[in-house]
Amino acid sequence: MRVLVTGRGTGGSWTIRGQQLGEALGATIDPNANSVKGFDLAIVVKRPRADLLERLRHRGTPIVWDMVDFWPQPEGNNWERDVLMGWLRDEVNRVQPAALVAATKAMAKDCVEFNVPVLYLPHHARPDQLRNPIRKLVQAVGYEGGPQYVAKWGPVLEEQCRRRGWRFVINPSSLDTLDIVVAVRDQKGYAPRNWKSNVKLANAQSTGTPCVLAREQGYLEAACGAEEWADTVEELNDAFDKLLEQNTRQIVQRHLISAAPTIEGMATRYQAWLRQLSF
Repeated sequence: MRVLVTGRGTGGSWTIRGQQLGEALGATIDPNANSVKGFDLAIVVKRPRADLLERLRHRGTPIVWDMVDFWPQPEGNNWERDVLMGWLRDEVNRVQPAALVAATKAMAKDCVEFNVPVLYLPHHARPDQLRNPIRKLVQAVGYEGGPQYVAKWGPVLEEQCRRRGWRFVINPSSLDTLDIVVAVRDQKGYAPRNWKSNVKLANAQSTGTPCVLAREQGYLEAACGAEEWADTVEELNDAFDKLLEQNTRQIVQRHLISAAPTIEGMATRYQAWLRQLSF
């Protein structure tokens, strides 16, 4: 099967779902592909441009739309389900996909109404990350992602760390430099709660870095039981207290690593589903 992976070709979601996963699938990877001739299907990542869709339609190439992080941001992060689904219906009509790929089970369930095949495919972890050394004492807590998404949580995290004598780091060089990684966000709309991927958890699992997470579906669906959860300041404080001891964090690490999603595993799952599609 000749597969084209395409899209705008920018951002972390493209790196993971386009470049890395496309390579693992053995696909041709071409952002905003000018030439779409000779492919059995095209996997389009995130929000495709109109001219790309037109070229694919002209060739009659079936589109598998990977909708990872595709809603308008930041404004879409505050939409509730009815507004978000209305926008999605318009986008499905624009893209006209033959099949859909969803980053969470909740997203996949919401897409049932479109009457096309839907694959739930969580994120794999970043390849070639170093295992966390699990130091005797907690020294650094970190967050990976846009600082704008933790504008309200940021001061809370800073204060929680300061009074414990810890450092709070945004976008560390790598997770092995942290003792605990935190994945919380200010936005409480339907998409962040239900459609946002598990990528921060996947990287914590891969490196064995103890983590504290908000109760978003992407994390809840991919959790292994070794995670700590925090949607309030009180829960964050309790989670940090639970992870103080080195022995506790070592036990947590073993469970996390055993659950880490690999690119090979995701590619195998993806290929098996693609082979079953008939257009």
